[in-house]
Amino acid sequence: MNGEVRIEVRSIPRWLRHARVFSTFDALLADQHLLLVSDHEPRPLRAQFEERYGSRYSWSDRQLGDGRWEVRVRKVAAQGADDSVQSIIARAGTFSGITPDSLARLASRARRAAIKRHHTVVEQGVMWPYLGIVAHGIVQAVLVAASGREDVVYDALAGDAFGEAAILDRGNTALRHVALTADTHVVLIPTDALAGVIEREPAVLRALGELSAQRFRSALERFSLGRIASSTARVATALLPYAAPDAGMAPALAPLPHMTQVELALRAGTVKEVVNRALSELEEWGALRRDRGHIVELDRDHLTAFVASAQ
Repeated sequence: MNGEVRIEVRSIPRWLRHARVFSTFDALLADQHLLLVSDHEPRPLRAQFEERYGSRYSWSDRQLGDGRWEVRVRKVAAQGADDSVQSIIARAGTFSGITPDSLARLASRARRAAIKRHHTVVEQGVMWPYLGIVAHGIVQAVLVAASGREDVVYDALAGDAFGEAAILDRGNTALRHVALTADTHVVLIPTDALAGVIEREPAVLRALGELSAQRFRSALERFSLGRIASSTARVATALLPYAAPDAGMAPALAPLPHMTQVELALRAGTVKEVVNRALSELEEWGALRRDRGHIVELDRDHLTAFVASAQ
């Protein structure tokens, strides 16, 4: 088997996709890659990878436009305990392929921190001498305007780096980063240690640049959607990452069932009252099901159709 195996997910029947991906990944050797081409953000697949493989995989995705996503999944060689600092750094897409010596140097300088849900990892607009890596849970990046309005820009999932913009331009943090889940753990790599690795391995700087560019593209897409789509369509778009690709209703991915309407409003660029009306409309459309006010099931096809019809 070559170093990279490509799967055109869009050409495989929906009910066979994940099984095909897992069997192919299982056959890979350490440090080999699986390249997936999909028609949607494959967050449900990533959640299953996290359950099955923990720190033994590395995930890097790119949205290329026109309903095309590319994901590179690398099989990571064991680095000791799955929750060790070295294992967490090794599975970060930013550090894919760095030398064992550089990995050990970063791990020796990094520290781990547990963050309570809704607590801040780092504020916006401060000098922060770290690059963060999510070890477990989700870190939410929030843009805070001068007026106090907040908008969610992206989620950093397990294995994702955050705070890269300040690394690239040596300025203040561009966003506030907050723990979205109750079990959020992060690894903090000092910037001076990172600078030494970048000097020896320029590919790390390139990976940080690509990550920042992808997040910029995503922010532009959200901005464009906010100008042309209805508020209900924006809410539907905010829900899509938590919808499994199964046909019909399927359990919503975590942490959506525990999100408040205020949190959804931050993601949709609106307010709680609008979200409440939008969820009722989407429920009537057959795109979701709630239990005691919490969203417990989503229908991806219905959500996608609603977004398309509203534009």
